[in-house]
Amino acid sequence: MSYSKDLRESVIKFVIKENNSMRSASMIFGIHYNTIKEWVKIFKETGKLSPKPIPGKQPTKINLFSLEKQVFEHPDWFQHEHAKIFKVTQSAISKALAKLGITYKKNISL
Repeated sequence: MSYSKDLRESVIKFVIKENNSMRSASMIFGIHYNTIKEWVKIFKETGKLSPKPIPGKQPTKINLFSLEKQVFEHPDWFQHEHAKIFKVTQSAISKALAKLGITYKKNISL
C-alpha cells in the first residue's frame, strides 16, 4: 500500500520545515519510524515526495500482438531468438508466450 501524497507532504513539513523529530512524527501520524526516515532521505536527495516504483510492476517492453505474429511467422525459432528481436530476456519471452497461451514445446523428430 502506498501512502497519499498529502500525508507525505504533511509528514515532511512536520519533520523538516517545523524541525520536529521523526519519532514524534511516527507517533502523531501513526506511521513507522523507518518509513518516515526513508521519506526524509528521499526528499533530501531528490526534493520529491513520490513513492518509489514497485519492483516487477514496470510496463512490458513486449507487444504481445507483435510477438504472436512473430511466433506464427517463425514457429521453428527458439525463445532466445525471439528475445533478440524484442531486445528482452528469454524468460520475458517465456512469460509473454504463457500470457498468450502459447506454452507448447517443440517436438523435434530426427
